[in-house]
Amino acid sequence: MQRTGTHGRRLIAALPVIVLILLILVDQLTKLYFHLYGVKGKDITVIPGFFYLNFSTNTGAAFGSLSDKEWAQVFFKITTALALIGLTVFYYFAADHGNWLKYGLILVIGGAVGNFIDRLCFSEVVDFLSFDFGWLGAGRFATFNFADSFLCVGVAMILIHYLFLDKDAGFRFKKHEN
Repeated sequence: MQRTGTHGRRLIAALPVIVLILLILVDQLTKLYFHLYGVKGKDITVIPGFFYLNFSTNTGAAFGSLSDKEWAQVFFKITTALALIGLTVFYYFAADHGNWLKYGLILVIGGAVGNFIDRLCFSEVVDFLSFDFGWLGAGRFATFNFADSFLCVGVAMILIHYLFLDKDAGFRFKKHEN
């Protein structure tokens, strides 16, 4: 059996921070691209009839909710800051519960930070990913960004952890002892 050396342990300990930084960079660099080169409301077809890039901004929450309220930006900034503090504390205490939970939390934190940066710098969030499900009869889905995707995937991972993977999970398959 090989023992992990000091450098290996340090890399393993630093990996979540590296992943978090990469998530934030991907989100912010893609948003920067649209700030610099995007034309609001103009579709760039990636996969005809299905996937488009469409630069838009959102001053509200999910699906533009509360975008018409003057107090919303202050509310979003305060609640996001508090949520990030809470998530960081949660990560600190829950990270030893396994990689699934740890990286789910990293995705949620990365997504929250990505959109928080937008709100702090521009008082709006840049969105650009657009999918059309008209072929399923569902129409076009709301435009979103990578931070939104990180948040959704992270929340799903956290739910899966607590529903199926955690030692006390409600839907965990347990061995029966005879």
